[in-house]
Amino acid sequence: MMENIIFTRNVKGVLEQALENFIPENIFILADTGSNKYCLPLVNLEKIKVENKIVIGEGETHKSPESVLYIWKILSDRGAKRNAVLVNIGGGLVTDIGGFAASCFKRGIKCINIPTTLLSQVDASVGGKTGMNFNGLKNEIGTFSMPEKVIIDVSFLKTLSPRQILSGFAEMLKHALLAGGEHFEAVFSIVPEQIEESRWIGMIEESVKVKYAVVEADPQETGIRKALNFGHTVGHAIESVAIEQGVELYHGDAVAYGMLAELYLSTEKMGFDSGLYEKISQYIRQIYPPYMPLVPEEDLYKLMLHDKKNEQKGVNFTLLRQPGEFSIDNYCSREEIMKALQVLSSQGLKSA
Repeated sequence: MMENIIFTRNVKGVLEQALENFIPENIFILADTGSNKYCLPLVNLEKIKVENKIVIGEGETHKSPESVLYIWKILSDRGAKRNAVLVNIGGGLVTDIGGFAASCFKRGIKCINIPTTLLSQVDASVGGKTGMNFNGLKNEIGTFSMPEKVIIDVSFLKTLSPRQILSGFAEMLKHALLAGGEHFEAVFSIVPEQIEESRWIGMIEESVKVKYAVVEADPQETGIRKALNFGHTVGHAIESVAIEQGVELYHGDAVAYGMLAELYLSTEKMGFDSGLYEKISQYIRQIYPPYMPLVPEEDLYKLMLHDKKNEQKGVNFTLLRQPGEFSIDNYCSREEIMKALQVLSSQGLKSA
């Protein structure tokens, strides 16, 4: 429920209140090396025992079965009960993998998400999707499991680099395209690096509302929630290649590239206005690094065939008729997808 998502400038006080009914032995905290160093000091909870703190490595390579096993081992070794709580403090990697570990340990313990990146605040920590990467594929294994609370504090944004802010902003662009109207106009007029911290909280809340409305209507992603995958069918394929090759690529960059490709498909199949597509494409290419293909288009296409939304032969996309009007379950042919990827590559090279 939306009331379980708390927007605050006092994360320490809100978390202390949320943990009032838990004894210290049953409170565990998960962070990665980055959030452990930069974000935990902002929380500074005396109630949490040092030995109940779990720290994993940063980066997509640590969103792995090995990390999940490590979390489970510490929970087990420390005698975590079924009424324990795991507090996930970090970006989407931490909230995703922490939520997954919590949802399975003793058939499910409680978890609280404290997202510390813009990306996780507007997207990863909301909606109950959990998961880990497996067999070279992003989020191949996971569950639907709602956190007890999500505590969003924009104070954490000051710990981020401009590139990390830009990564999260891609999901805000996606939500704006799905919502349309004034929200679309407002978000696509933003210059991210010029936004003051005090303005972020209202913008984040509006973006979260867009996502939450969709999640509430379809919590298990059997229908309308597939719309939230806009940009991610192509984006996850690009991201999977980067992970496999050890190339540093921000999730938001991959989603931005994915949206460009899927907007092109929208113009070809759904009648999305080509002039508006060009304006959106120009805006995205101006603020994100140029797209540089890591593998041939055919290899990306093969990865898309593994996408979880595919329920029949081919690749399933969410496409747009216009901002605010989307269509789910659109299967595109290999030829259509190859054309979109070729256009994406030519745009990326042209903007370099």
